[in-house]
Amino acid sequence: MKSLTAVLNLYFALHCLCGEIAPTDGKVQTFGTASGPRNVGWYAAGGSVTLTCSSDTTSGHRIVWTEYATNPNGAQISDNTNVLPGHPNAARYQIVHDTATQYDLVIQEVALLDGGTYRCEDLNAAPTDSVQAELIVLESFPNCSTTIGSNGIVMEDQLHFVECSVNFQGNIPPDMTWTGPPPFSVAESVSKTSIWSGVELFVVRNQNGSFFQCVTNFTQGTPSEPPPPGAAINVPTLFYVYASPSLLVSWAPKNLYYDPVKTYYDVGDTITCHADAYPLPSYRWQNMLTLEVINGQSFSVDEDYVGMTTTMRCLATNEINGFDFADDIFMNVTVLGPTTEMETTTSPTTTTTATGGPSTFSTATPPDSSFPSTTTDSGDVSIEPTRQPMVPCGELTGRWQSDDPSATLCLEVVDQNSGEIRGQMRVGSQTFVDIVGRATPVTFDLVGWSGLWPDDAFVSSYAGECHSCDDVEELVANPISRSIRISTGCAESGPVRNGSAFHFHRTGGSCNAEKLVASKPRHVSHYNKFGIRL
Repeated sequence: MKSLTAVLNLYFALHCLCGEIAPTDGKVQTFGTASGPRNVGWYAAGGSVTLTCSSDTTSGHRIVWTEYATNPNGAQISDNTNVLPGHPNAARYQIVHDTATQYDLVIQEVALLDGGTYRCEDLNAAPTDSVQAELIVLESFPNCSTTIGSNGIVMEDQLHFVECSVNFQGNIPPDMTWTGPPPFSVAESVSKTSIWSGVELFVVRNQNGSFFQCVTNFTQGTPSEPPPPGAAINVPTLFYVYASPSLLVSWAPKNLYYDPVKTYYDVGDTITCHADAYPLPSYRWQNMLTLEVINGQSFSVDEDYVGMTTTMRCLATNEINGFDFADDIFMNVTVLGPTTEMETTTSPTTTTTATGGPSTFSTATPPDSSFPSTTTDSGDVSIEPTRQPMVPCGELTGRWQSDDPSATLCLEVVDQNSGEIRGQMRVGSQTFVDIVGRATPVTFDLVGWSGLWPDDAFVSSYAGECHSCDDVEELVANPISRSIRISTGCAESGPVRNGSAFHFHRTGGSCNAEKLVASKPRHVSHYNKFGIRL
């Protein structure tokens, strides 16, 4: 019985893989490094490939090449040494007949559509003897891209993609395998002519310094299992690696805090701000009362803070990929004023002569050092407590009534961070108008708002200060108003009116403006146990 030995050889050309085809009956003619059935992979269409087929007899054979790339039913290429002129690719085919047993098929200028099954058979053999293998043509090396910049800088929690794709022709698709630091997810789409595979990741810190890698190779040797008789069963040799840039994970400032945390600070205390950020941030403190800026992570409490509560803002900033990122935190620095020391007085000594003898004794009343004391005209002693320092109100939401019964105010803090406020106000009538404004964030010690009074066609703005002394809250607001001009002269404007300050006291919690009614001013008529009017 005649048998065939077929070898698919690749001449040295750019981006090629080498392999062989041989029969499965053990009658193998060895060429180069392999002796078994071989599949062939081919990169970068445009080179040439040689498929070598030989018979074990020198005469009486009829060697025919058939390809299944352009026609699924098979299209005959040659008959012995003759290329059939009717084949559409006849101009690129050549049969090399170097010896009496060799019938090599050379494909010039390999194109993507050349990928597929090639069969070499002896039609005169009884039974017909044939061998086949797959030619896999890749249009190019895999095309890979990523949203990660070339410098590798990424931000924590950012979404990024890494993907690779390649077009191919043949019955055995390549595989794409991803490796990299978790967590990430992989998606893949494979068709008869292309494969796409990609990675999706939300950046986490433990991915810093790592990268994602895609390996494109073949893990399949035959297009079906079990392989047909005479089919090559080797795995084509291909190993293409793409690696993303190494990740440099950065994150904007977050989780700000300061230390030490104290109710009252002393002159000389150093307060330091901290932020979780990479790259390391720069810090800036700002006095929200004076707007003074202190560059640096820390500042020291000095004499300027004594006797008052000051709101300080710490701003942490870093730069990532040319963009600035920042976060801030507010704190109150309360420094008590100097303590007034009491003077110790010696009570007068009274000398008394005892009845029945010349002896004397003295009595003295010791001072009470618990509280400062004053003596009234009647001789009674009134004890006064040490007054608490003035502090910001800390909250504006609620109903406020002025000592002047004509003014009522209802405020609602919309945003604690920005200090945005809204509400309604009544001045001199039962009609409430909408007002909007802002206050100092967090402390709400400074506040301003505006409203339009339609009846009198004027707009009024109020600048206020809210503070608490001995747990009594007071909101003092000064108005300034402007009405529309009456004259039509271009050089004239409406009158401006500066009003007297209103002194508001809180009379209730959060309120709905539509339920506000005129209320009487708050008259303080009771005292605490120390004799201080509330």
